Amino acid sequence: MFLLSGEHPTLPLAELEAVLGMKAEYELLKYVNNLAIYTTSRTGERFINFISKRLALTHKIYEFTGACYMENISELVDHLPKFEMPYRVRVHMPENPRKTEETERYIGNMIYRRIESSGKKPRVSLEKPKTSIEFFINGDEVYSGIKLCDINRKKLRERVPTKRPFFKPVSLDPKIARAMVNLTRIEKGRLLDPFCGTGGILIEAGLLGFRVYGVDKNEEMVEGTKKNLEHFGLNGNIKCGDATALKFSRHFFDCVVTSPPYGRLSSLGGMNIQTLYDKAMASIENVLKPNSICVIAYPTNINLNTKMKLIEIHKERINRSLERNIAVFKNRG
Repeated sequence: MFLLSGEHPTLPLAELEAVLGMKAEYELLKYVNNLAIYTTSRTGERFINFISKRLALTHKIYEFTGACYMENISELVDHLPKFEMPYRVRVHMPENPRKTEETERYIGNMIYRRIESSGKKPRVSLEKPKTSIEFFINGDEVYSGIKLCDINRKKLRERVPTKRPFFKPVSLDPKIARAMVNLTRIEKGRLLDPFCGTGGILIEAGLLGFRVYGVDKNEEMVEGTKKNLEHFGLNGNIKCGDATALKFSRHFFDCVVTSPPYGRLSSLGGMNIQTLYDKAMASIENVLKPNSICVIAYPTNINLNTKMKLIEIHKERINRSLERNIAVFKNRG
């Protein structure tokens, strides 16, 4: 069971399923109020470790312990698996937050009495529990889980553009950059960003173990990306070049992840923006392996012409006047 961030209407769930699919078969059982419950062909510490270290748009991971209607909450409590003490109980009621504390006490007392009736002494710790039993209530529906881990989003915040040696205001948020890398659906390999800018996508890809390649027309961006990669202990093949005429061997890359310019004249080299995108997509098709993934963020007013197959698309509002798509394509080769 996963608690998603809710920072985007569709991207968190898409990122989660892309990462799950790298290691396991899965089936979505329920998705409500940013809570996603799955059956997966794999479980265990190594599996949870892998997904928790990759995800950017998920907050917490739980062992799913059951679901019921509120009137049957005692049965859900009676069927909780064994857990370590000290423990705590948390209740999440996004639709009725005023009742959270009252409901938490009610369920907490029920669990306390259940432990006592088993002949054990209940030990509760609100600050440092070994077990956090959490209940998510949506209307009359209740979903419960034991928390396995929190996603460490602090490190993502430490990589925001303003904390890098080189940055520009248009740089991608690290959470979005990492989610885009995860949408490639591969663990590692050769990744290209043909519009690398300040290197935000390459930083996230490098930290995940990809061999990163970056191209940009602007020498300042190339040198800035190199500084940023070095700042995070990463190496990459970064060079000045033209995304519309990439100088790499045919089918060289395992994936492409990029966010081209949105129409700033200085970044287009005098080329019409639609022409820039058309030529860049053709060039990407040439250097990307067959059946491999290209993830691209682009403004919604651009018509993205490509022979690649569209897999999914996610719309995002950047500001009052700009919306962008994050699209996932599979190269036909």
